[in-house]
Amino acid sequence: MDLNLLLILEALLEERNVTRAAARVGLSQPAASNALSRLRATFRDPLFRRTAAGMSATPRAMELAAPVRTALAQIRAALAESAGFDPSASARSFRLGMTDYAELVLLGPLLSRISHDAPDVQILVRRLDRIFIPPESELRDDVIDAAIGFFPEADSLEPDTRSHELYSEKNVCIARKGHPILSGALTPRRFAAAGHVGVFYRNEARGLVDSALASHGLRRKLRATTPHFLSAAQVVAESNLIAVVPAGLAARFRKFLHLEVRKVPVQMPPLRMRLLWHERTASDAGQQWLRSLIASQFSSPSR
Repeated sequence: MDLNLLLILEALLEERNVTRAAARVGLSQPAASNALSRLRATFRDPLFRRTAAGMSATPRAMELAAPVRTALAQIRAALAESAGFDPSASARSFRLGMTDYAELVLLGPLLSRISHDAPDVQILVRRLDRIFIPPESELRDDVIDAAIGFFPEADSLEPDTRSHELYSEKNVCIARKGHPILSGALTPRRFAAAGHVGVFYRNEARGLVDSALASHGLRRKLRATTPHFLSAAQVVAESNLIAVVPAGLAARFRKFLHLEVRKVPVQMPPLRMRLLWHERTASDAGQQWLRSLIASQFSSPSR
């Protein structure tokens, strides 16, 4: 089998579009279409079908996804280790799984540094499925190279998942200026009774705030949910809802959105921003460089 076909298969699994997959591996669109025909003949399966939303992978293609990504990752790691990594001459792409808040905090400074040190290196951000649950299957299957978010401590991760704490920060409560809840002390009961907008990625009905209130025998009025921290701040600025967000987010948007910031009146654990990667990529020189660059952005966090 022509192993170059696996590069096309990997690109198609990621992009779900022949034209974009072709550009990713440096082929023309007709050449990529020809490669897809050869893949279909090799595996005796359509692999991808056209739908209104784009190309949909068949069950056989999904079965191939993990082993193909793992095999290519091992080959790349072996080549990178023997060849070394020169950021100034590299044109590699790195895939980072991040929340919108991690993007807000990290992406600008990271890209500024990369544009100076490695002008042809590309960063591809992938949205995480959950806020607090580490994307270990995506790391294991080589869907992403690293992940950044509010993840649990290293001892609760899988043995092959590596972790580095970037910084920690507290939760705060935000409300628009002039909100009635600001007229007196923010007690747990008043806090729970106010209308909340919560940040949830999926159909979750309970989060850290709900657990903290439950210890006081209270339940909050969750009026809306959004999968974006940044949207929550905007909703609060334009409504009578309140929200619990990372302190760094409140500090960035407090003046711009005319927000008031208060201490959360119930005990909540700190938020710990962590960088995760898989053991398989630990010796990859390029990924070592990227992890070091990310860590350096938080060498002296002011939070």
